[in-house]
Amino acid sequence: MDINEQITEIKKNIKLIGLLEKNYDMRSNPDVNEPLTYCGVTNSDLISKITPIVEEYFGKPFKTAGDSAFFLNMFDKFIKRVGGIRKEQTLYKKEITEKVILYCAFWPWGSDTIKTSIRIGLVCFDKEEEKQFIDYLKLFFK
Repeated sequence: MDINEQITEIKKNIKLIGLLEKNYDMRSNPDVNEPLTYCGVTNSDLISKITPIVEEYFGKPFKTAGDSAFFLNMFDKFIKRVGGIRKEQTLYKKEITEKVILYCAFWPWGSDTIKTSIRIGLVCFDKEEEKQFIDYLKLFFK
């Protein structure tokens, strides 16, 4: 799959951001300063309604809330690139190519249990490819 096909596939999937903002009162969290990551915040009680929509784009979770992530955090290079994953978090991943992975994560707030962050981002294992994606896609993640 060439870079243009990858970009088309990624854009198709990150339409999820606008859908969640429009229909589930998700608001962008300006604290995230990564060009290929969107972070939205919503009420935790909406996650059960959001989950089926996320699964339409990403499929079943790679790691569900409640499952231990000890070994994933130690050995999985994808998990390391998203900053690790805790037991109470849910993580979805969609492989665009072997080196380009789109993800969505539900991160409940420990400090405010009625809030959950929803992160949608792109992991690139090739630095040159990552630079191209930043040039073409960074505005789609904001």
